[in-house]
Amino acid sequence: MGEPIQVHDLAVSFAGEQRPYVEQVVEACKEYGLSVLYDRDLSVEFWGRNLIMGFRSIYGGKRARYVAPFLSHAYLSTPYPMDEYRAMLVPALDNPDEYILPVLVGDVTVPAELLSPAVAFLRAEDYTPQELARAFRRRIPDSGSAPLAGTPTRSESTAQVLRTPRTTPESFSRYAELESSFRYLTEQFKRAAPRMSESGLVCTVRNSDSELQVRVERRGRTLYGIDIHVGGMGRDDVLNFVVGHRLQDGRNRSNGTATPVFDRATGTPRLELHDLSVFGSVPSTRSLSKEQLFEELWNRIVDQMQQLTDGL
Repeated sequence: MGEPIQVHDLAVSFAGEQRPYVEQVVEACKEYGLSVLYDRDLSVEFWGRNLIMGFRSIYGGKRARYVAPFLSHAYLSTPYPMDEYRAMLVPALDNPDEYILPVLVGDVTVPAELLSPAVAFLRAEDYTPQELARAFRRRIPDSGSAPLAGTPTRSESTAQVLRTPRTTPESFSRYAELESSFRYLTEQFKRAAPRMSESGLVCTVRNSDSELQVRVERRGRTLYGIDIHVGGMGRDDVLNFVVGHRLQDGRNRSNGTATPVFDRATGTPRLELHDLSVFGSVPSTRSLSKEQLFEELWNRIVDQMQQLTDGL
């Protein structure tokens, strides 16, 4: 006979983009005495096994008393997290108010068929990882794990919530995030480009290790383009954007730049966009995830094409 299956207090489900934040939440939960199922802790257990079936058993009610999906734009558009979420919905039908503890990340809107508008949720932006861990500890009764030595007991952890400094992790690298964001934008534009053919347009995407070129044509005439460079305008730690319909050497021009930063409020990397004229004529500065940045860049192209082709 095999060993009995341990039922954990909590299992977390998330898209890869949220790993830095979620990993801190998991570690803080463990410090507060919660037993947490986290994918990187299962590497040996799942070695050589079917990962899809393994994770379905975790989120399908057999391995954890509660599940916490971190719902973001990336989560809802990625197959693996969504497979995990659908597995959660099965046991939730029998116990809808006592199984799924949803956490929303960013300005995501979850379709009603996936998350009822009547279900309460928390927003990651409102909690540091430590604060969210305390919230899980208060919400999950009768934890199956005893608190680790030197950590607060249940009465101590629920009696008073003390603030702790919000700091940038030592592992955060601006250049690593720059490369990650550039790769993400390249992949997403290549996936989206064929969609333009549905409107009688041709979208081509070319890239090197440090430059991405997107062009939209109609009958051989270039209507719009965007160049994204890793580095530019005398800096090596930014993404530089050049937009228009006549793009030649964009390295010495700029319609805006995006700098990787660590958002202490959400505990996740972000891009600080200094927009000179990428999305309009009024300069602005704002913080975006790489998912939000791609969506806005794509929508800007669509809006421009809509205006140019109206009446044609």
